[in-house]
Amino acid sequence: MRLHRFLFVLTVLPLLAFAAPQPAIAATHVAFASRVAPADEYFGRLKMSILGIRNELRDLDQRLTYSPDKGADILGSALFVENAIHDWEAKYPADPWLARSVYQLTHLYARIHTSDAHVKAVGALHWLVTRYHTSPFCTVAQTEVGSVLK
Repeated sequence: MRLHRFLFVLTVLPLLAFAAPQPAIAATHVAFASRVAPADEYFGRLKMSILGIRNELRDLDQRLTYSPDKGADILGSALFVENAIHDWEAKYPADPWLARSVYQLTHLYARIHTSDAHVKAVGALHWLVTRYHTSPFCTVAQTEVGSVLK
C-alpha cells in the first residue's frame, strides 16, 4: 500500500504543478517587457532601431556642432528620425526611453538656425510637454528651447 501511495505522489504532484496557476510576478514581467521596445525592432520609413535613433540624434548633434552651416541638411535627416520616434511611440506608448529621444530631437531642432527648424522645435517641445510632462527632460527642454528661440 505504501508503494502505491509513493507512486501516486510521484506521478500526480508534477502534473499538479503544471496545472497550477502561475504567480502574479510572471504576468507583471510580461507586461513590463511589452511596454519597452525591443532593440531589434525597426521604426519609421527608414526602419530605425531604438539604438539607431539614439545614435542618429547624437550624430546629427555632432554634425551641427562642427558644421552649423549644414543646418538644412541636418533638418532633413532629423525629420526621418522624428518619423521613427512617432512610429515607436505608436507601438510602445509607455516606453520610458521615449521622453529622452523626444527631448534630444527638440534640442536638435532648437539648435538649427532656420525658421523651419524653429517651427519644428516648438512642435517637438509641445509634443514633449503634452505627452511627457512628468519627465525631467521636459523642464530642461522648456528652458533650453525658450532661451534659444527668443
